[in-house]
Amino acid sequence: MQRRITSKDVAKEAGVSRATVSYILNNVKGVRISDETRGRVLEVARKLGYHLDIHAQAMKTNRSMSIGVVSRRNVTESRFVNVLGGIKDVLMKEKYNILLCSDELDEMGYPEYYRLYQSKKIDGIISISYQEQLNIEHADKRAELMLKERIPCVFADYHLKNPMVHSVDINYYHGGYIAARHLIEKGHREIAFMVPNLDTEQERQRIQGVSKAVEEAENVKLTVYKLKNSSNDFENNIVEVLMDRKKYSAIIVAWGLLASQTLYLANRMKINVPGEIAVISLAGDSSAIFTYPKLSTCELPLYELGVKSAQILVDDINSSGLPVSMSLPCKLNIRDSC
Repeated sequence: MQRRITSKDVAKEAGVSRATVSYILNNVKGVRISDETRGRVLEVARKLGYHLDIHAQAMKTNRSMSIGVVSRRNVTESRFVNVLGGIKDVLMKEKYNILLCSDELDEMGYPEYYRLYQSKKIDGIISISYQEQLNIEHADKRAELMLKERIPCVFADYHLKNPMVHSVDINYYHGGYIAARHLIEKGHREIAFMVPNLDTEQERQRIQGVSKAVEEAENVKLTVYKLKNSSNDFENNIVEVLMDRKKYSAIIVAWGLLASQTLYLANRMKINVPGEIAVISLAGDSSAIFTYPKLSTCELPLYELGVKSAQILVDDINSSGLPVSMSLPCKLNIRDSC
């Protein structure tokens, strides 16, 4: 049986101390090590096939070096993948693993991630909201549980009012405002805004942002259409708005999927976009460049949401401090549809 390679072997081969090997492979901050030494140790570790003993490290530091990520979103959604990408890039640098967790309650009335934390399987939790079906009272109870049990956690895109929890949110108001301002600056004076009929903070902020931009302008008319929340109703509602296109010169659509559907239906109805009517979406993903015409979007800071959430959580685990709350702005990506 082949003998297991240890840090002592790496240190001997690289001509350094075991402490130096530990500092480098554990990415310890505040220790001055030359790039030449760091490179040599890493090369020797690769050559010998040395890997950190995660279990031994966890016992020594009393940490699992794993972070729980909780969300009810479909993990195949591009929105979830983009947030997870930001989380992953931060946690990889900090030598943390990611564990996807459920928030379903067990027979004792606790979510899975609570049990995992109590059994030292995870060191903290990032909870990513599902805004379209968000129950704010449900989220508040989860936040209270985290505070009560002193579990390091960050709530991403929940827009909680609790000042004691770490939170990173998307500024949907800003997205609605800059999209409407762009259309107004392009000369549009009759604007339709299609938004799902959902009572969420996300949609409230979008309506407020669009309305504020219109309020600040002169001689601009805004008509808000609250779409019924089913796929058939969505299509029928969009067709109705497109049939009334002579009343408007531009349409703002709250969701990227609905904006793509709007372009599809416009093409089917032989409506020229942006010639007859301009279209801009308040959310977008990589598929926006494959629509015809290419969809103009207000890009949500999803990757940044993951990065900031992970950074705050790691900082909290290392040295708990005052609660951090931030709201991330959106940015326009103007293509061919407006």
